[in-house]
Amino acid sequence: MDRAVKLRAWAAKYKYVLIVALLGVALMLLPRGEPSRKAETAAPETRGSVQSEMEATLAAFDGVGRLRLMLTEDVAAQRWAGAVIVCEGGGSAAVRLQLTQAVSALTGLSSDKIAIVKGNP
Repeated sequence: MDRAVKLRAWAAKYKYVLIVALLGVALMLLPRGEPSRKAETAAPETRGSVQSEMEATLAAFDGVGRLRLMLTEDVAAQRWAGAVIVCEGGGSAAVRLQLTQAVSALTGLSSDKIAIVKGNP
């Protein structure tokens, strides 16, 4: 009986701490919605068309010249895994920056997953 009294006294003393802790646990258990990533979760039959459309868009940038884009896909996670761009203007830092920013915006890839090289596509 003495234990129950001590427990009630402790709970009364720390009731606000307990409430905040329980609310925190409840919030962590709530499901989180994932943002829609249409380009990242493109079906295999549309992946080629997405890649072709991106190639045409990126080739229109000033200084890029002819361009070839290759996107790799993480099938298990249904998202893009990396990108390689070979273009005539790949030797220019300004062109590489523009292309990196554009591919990152379109695919959600970070800059370390995007390679841009100068070449003859």
